[in-house]
Order: sequence, then structure tokens, then C-alpha cells
Amino acid sequence: MPKPEDFTTLDFDWHVDPSSYLTPYNQSFQYNVLLDGHSHSTFSDGKMNIKQLLDWHIANGYNAVMVTDHNTVAGGLYAEHLALHNEYYRNRIVVIPGMEYTCCRIHMNLIGINQTIPVGPPSPSDADLREVINQTHALGGIVIVNHIPWSNTTQMGYDLPRLPNHPSVADLISWGVDGFEVINQGTFDYPTLQIAQQHNLIQMVGTDIHHPSVPANAWLTVNSLSINKTAIMKEIIARRTSFLFDPTGTPQRVAVKPSDAYDRLVPLTWLGDYFGMFYTDDKGMYSFQGTFCHPEQFSVRNNIIGWFIFWVLLFILGFECIRSLVIYVSSQSSFYYRKHRSLIFH
Repeated sequence: MPKPEDFTTLDFDWHVDPSSYLTPYNQSFQYNVLLDGHSHSTFSDGKMNIKQLLDWHIANGYNAVMVTDHNTVAGGLYAEHLALHNEYYRNRIVVIPGMEYTCCRIHMNLIGINQTIPVGPPSPSDADLREVINQTHALGGIVIVNHIPWSNTTQMGYDLPRLPNHPSVADLISWGVDGFEVINQGTFDYPTLQIAQQHNLIQMVGTDIHHPSVPANAWLTVNSLSINKTAIMKEIIARRTSFLFDPTGTPQRVAVKPSDAYDRLVPLTWLGDYFGMFYTDDKGMYSFQGTFCHPEQFSVRNNIIGWFIFWVLLFILGFECIRSLVIYVSSQSSFYYRKHRSLIFH
């Protein structure tokens, strides 16, 4: 089945300057780098290819981005190569490669590494997670815990968190994480910001961009001696950052065109979707490893099946009544016509 949207052609014909209307959280902070700490491309579940992802960031005022596809560093490495060797991007944006370690317990950005760290089981143990943190540090990277409010939000139908058994902030700090994502899209996680400040941890912000039609809400501000990966990472690791935040987001958006191939087939597929009302099949949150994070809940909706049969029978009954009436009226008309002709000829 083709995708419902066509992402082959995207235009980002604007340039936002967030510095012109936003003030850093630390109001005295001076900066020359505006960085997005969390983004996705077609190397995982993002809708934009690497070139489009960089174009979107440039249009929204960024001159640095961490490309963090789910469970692979390949997208980040490709984006870094493009930014370094393509003349158009070379002086416009810096790419810092990473990956979002994604499982049923936690989402963590592993930043500044040059190889993919294996994810392991969908529900890793505490020891597994500590090993991931240690591997990242051994590769010279840093570990940022992502979107805690999103992770702990109740999964509908389960009365469980979206990511069950998410480690506590205290445990994560004791395991050696380097910081926390305090802004994800338009959500400002103020309690986690306070804890990060108390423990002198990195306070990261990110768009978590997947689809090009969404706005930019947050920019990490860095004052770097040189605008390159090494210098920017040095400032982040030293905790010399602040951020800009706009809960409304940038007003400029992209309207993605519908896919003609999808439109040709959707009338047929919707016939199948219609019968989806007869059952529910809940699997919870996707693990990004081919499984789901909650037990499957399958139920047949007998009530709707019963009403469906009722309305079908009612329709058939109504149809037969109308058909019988039409036949009766037609036969009566034919009878009177023949009788009238007989009288004329006699």
C-alpha cells in the first residue's frame, strides 16, 4: 500500500530568526549556535530524507542539529558527511551524529558516537541500561534521557505508563546519565529541569521532528569558540548552555501533497477498514524492535455486530417491501392497460 502523503518534494522557503523575538532562559546568556538536540530522518521513522531534514532546520533558524534516528547512528553519520562535504551546507549547519536508544523502558539519545550501540531486548534490565550508558561513554559520547512526561503518560486502555517500568530520575542519575531533555516539542518539563539544575546535568532541548508540517519550538543556545562539532560538544559537556522556547512554535508550516497512488487504492482499502468496527486489537506502545510494550488486548464488539445485523435485516426488509410495492403497482398498471385495450377493440 502506498503512503498517504508524497514527501518527494518539500519546499522550506522561509528563514526564521528566533533571536529576534525570544530571550534565553538564562537572560544574560550570549550565544552564536542554535541547536536542535533531537531529530529523525527516513533512516528510522522520520518522513524527511537527510537533505530535507537539514533544509527544515536551516529554515527554522538552526545552525546545528543532532540527528538521532531510532536505534541507528547511520542517519546521523550520513547527515554529518553531507554537512561537511556539500558546499551548500558546509557553512550553514553543523551535524552532530547520534542515535535514540529506543525500547519499552526508556528513550535515550546517545550523542557524539560513531557506531550503533545494540539495543538488546525490548524490556532491558537495569544492568542492560547501565551497560548502554557505559558503552556510550567509552565511545566518547554523552547520554541524554528523552521526554520523561511523554514516556510516563498513561497508555490509553491499560492504566500503565506509555513506557512501562521507566527508570526513576534518581536511578538514572546514579547510573551516570549526562543529562535530560527538558523540552520536547512544545512540552516544557520543569520538574526535570529543576533536578538537572540541582545535579549540574546537561539540560537538552529538542524538536523530536518526524513530520515536516510541525513547528519548531525550542533551540539550545551555545556560545562556541568555533562553530564545529568538537567545539559545540565541548560547551555542552561543560554545561555552558541555555535555550530559547516558544510553546506556540514557528508559524511557517509545510503542507504535504497527497499521494496519487494512495488515492487510487484508498476506496478499496476503506471497505476493509469498515469492518474494523467489529473488533478492537490494542497492542500498546511500539517498541521499535518489531514488538509492542503492552500485552495485546483483542476483543470482539458483539454489540456492534448485533446492531449491524439488525440494520442489514431492516434494510433488506425495507428493500423487499419497496420491491413488492413496485411489482404490485406495475402489475396493476399492466392489468388496467390490457383491460382498457380490450374495451377499445370491442
